[in-house]
Amino acid sequence: MKYLISPSADEALQALNESLSSIRRRMVTIVGCCKVDYTGRAKSFLDYGDRLVIVKADGTVMVHGNEKREPVNWQPPGTSVKYMVEEGLIIEARRASPTETMRIHFKSIQALSIFTLNDGAEINIVGEEADIVDRIESDPSIIEEGLRVVRREKATSSGFIDLLCEDRNGVTVIVEVKRTSISPNAVYQMEAYLADFKKKNDKAIVRGILCAPRVSEMARTLIAEKGLEYRQIGYEFELKDKKQASLDSFK
Repeated sequence: MKYLISPSADEALQALNESLSSIRRRMVTIVGCCKVDYTGRAKSFLDYGDRLVIVKADGTVMVHGNEKREPVNWQPPGTSVKYMVEEGLIIEARRASPTETMRIHFKSIQALSIFTLNDGAEINIVGEEADIVDRIESDPSIIEEGLRVVRREKATSSGFIDLLCEDRNGVTVIVEVKRTSISPNAVYQMEAYLADFKKKNDKAIVRGILCAPRVSEMARTLIAEKGLEYRQIGYEFELKDKKQASLDSFK
């Protein structure tokens, strides 16, 4: 692990380029005064302020302010990251599809850390997400009237679809379930599933429905931009079922 206190832009650049040249990409955190320019699906500008920037080994880049859980700007996994110095340290995060660039300029850096996380474990939570999928499979009408489940855990190039369905008009519907909240990454995951189906027939109509108890504001914006759909579904259905069963037994 490398940790630098108040490094100059050149000192930070040297350390960051060393991290990129290593066999295994590392995680980077930078605390400092920075501004953020974004161009892509739209344009945005965030003026100078003290922020935390996280660059993960998979190319994810997040800019966090002093409050709230969600980043004020971000780029998803697979982003190409480049470091340079132009009157201060610059992080340039680019994506080719869709074409978008996030450029972060640091006026000053308070702390920089570079490290490797050795975490091969996968979180294993029993009886939540699978229960929601079971609930939809047993009664697809809770998502939409006339919906029919064709297959569960359908394999694609981008992973396994939770539920492959058809609506009342015979249109293919991909249903993806998350146990807590729909994040931007879940939206990109759905976008990849839809692209897999479009490869076989680019004129095919395929709907994508994301299901979870909650959805983040950033994810909600992306869902609207990409023409996807969101259904709030989760624990409330289990609670309703239990409440109804209690009322029926009382009668």
